[in-house]
Amino acid sequence: MSAVLELEVSPRKGRRPRPAPWWLFAGVLAVAAAAYLVNLRGALDFDLDEVMYTIAGQNVAAADSVSWGERPTSVHPPVHFLLVGAWTLITGTAHGSVVDALFSARYLGALCSVLVVALVGLLARRYTRNGWLVVAAMLLAVGNGFLVRFGRTALIEPTAILAGLSVVLLALRLRRAPAPVYVGVVGLVSGLALLIKEPLIFTVLVPVLAAALERDGAYLRRTATAVLVAMAVWGTFPLWAVLQGAGAWWWSEHDTSLQRISGLLQVSGLNRPGVSSTGVFGDTFTTYVSGYLTFGLGAVGLCVLAYRGGLFHRRRLRVRAASLVAFGVLSYGFLAYCVLLGQANEQLTAYSAVPAVLLSVLAWGDRLPKVIVAAVAAVALVGAAAWAMNVAVTRDDATTRMGDYLTANYACAPVNVTGNALRWAPVLSRNHVESFRDGGKAVDAGVRLFLLSPKDSRMRYGNSSPELDTFVRSYGTLVRQYPSRRYERIELWSVPGAQLAGRECGNARPPVAGNASAVRFLLLLAAAAVGIGMIAYGWHAVARRREWAREWAKR
Repeated sequence: MSAVLELEVSPRKGRRPRPAPWWLFAGVLAVAAAAYLVNLRGALDFDLDEVMYTIAGQNVAAADSVSWGERPTSVHPPVHFLLVGAWTLITGTAHGSVVDALFSARYLGALCSVLVVALVGLLARRYTRNGWLVVAAMLLAVGNGFLVRFGRTALIEPTAILAGLSVVLLALRLRRAPAPVYVGVVGLVSGLALLIKEPLIFTVLVPVLAAALERDGAYLRRTATAVLVAMAVWGTFPLWAVLQGAGAWWWSEHDTSLQRISGLLQVSGLNRPGVSSTGVFGDTFTTYVSGYLTFGLGAVGLCVLAYRGGLFHRRRLRVRAASLVAFGVLSYGFLAYCVLLGQANEQLTAYSAVPAVLLSVLAWGDRLPKVIVAAVAAVALVGAAAWAMNVAVTRDDATTRMGDYLTANYACAPVNVTGNALRWAPVLSRNHVESFRDGGKAVDAGVRLFLLSPKDSRMRYGNSSPELDTFVRSYGTLVRQYPSRRYERIELWSVPGAQLAGRECGNARPPVAGNASAVRFLLLLAAAAVGIGMIAYGWHAVARRREWAREWAKR
């Protein structure tokens, strides 16, 4: 493939590159579908966030409540949970078990990820006339470690990345459209993107920075107005919380989020106190190796594109170069800030994956140098090998396997779990979940079964810690263990001498917030969309009448 690609992207001078055949694009999408759908249930153990988001989706569908507990979901906006709720209704999992609904929601994430690959192709076509480079960008996206990791989950990231790419693509597509059309459409879609994940503000600002790099005042005013419209759409989120009597809770959650994004509060990622950054990097290296390589190649591409475009010489950039440079600058800037000061976790890193892919392939013009062809081919091969190792031939379902074992052999016995109680509750249908941080207190309370994960203990996730791990290993006996790529191992230990405490056989589902109506939010969002549409239509009508008046006056 690399030899063919080299021939196609390095035509003789003065010759336009030949377009790639349409069936090749369809083939790449088929490869993407396979990459994200193969072994979807068994190759990736689930985590706490997937459980919470799935419960929120089920509550949307069954109880008209955007919540996973007794209070509204305010740490993230509601739109993703509305999509999950609709998906559970379509798939018939709205009233079923959380585990079944979670694995069903993963298919929604996989679908969004395939659409992300399609949008990578559409965006690449806006940046280059060489169809073979478009195909190369799509293939690089398919094998990107970060996109593969999060694209196969029930998390927000697949939906959010898809929404962010839609904003950039529409901004390019409507670049020459009338101002009311651009502002209305791009502003509304940007607002919806912010209502999926708020850090997408760095993607929403891409057209603004692109206009500044072009030094196009009219386009800059248009893009800035679209951002204001987007903020008005996002404003339905806090307004919804206030109208439901949850304004104080909304602000409390966002105050915590602001502290996390600013780096004042570190609860996950590389910069977390008491956690080794090199350990975190080493734990995830094989999963994300192709993503790391793409970040490096994309960073070089960004510097080359900015230099060739004249940015370092303070010259205005052309439209395509300005958009791609803006996308790269904001994405890499956000990533660098997160790594140096902010919340340097895997989720936030994933948002910079697509710009890195585009820059790796498209920053060099329509004709790739041979060394870049070799580098792109090497990264693609590494991505394919990592996918085969992490997805195709692996088994990573230790949580459900351990849940089945405990249900079959230790029904009604309380279990002190590793990480977080809510993650384990769905698979322990016959065991009461406990989350003691102190092993001695757990034993005094009558708990004799403990779940351990070396990774959870090392990273201090939830109630886990090296101290609890040492206590259990010192006084307990290993009963059962299952290997896990995500958690290293899930181990069941029994600590002798403890008396079984009286607990209910199972776990109550988290309560549903009564002041988190999904219907009310949809009504607010619909009202905002109708208002924006009416304003844009009126603006467009007035502009057309003025244009007719000027033409009539010339006659």
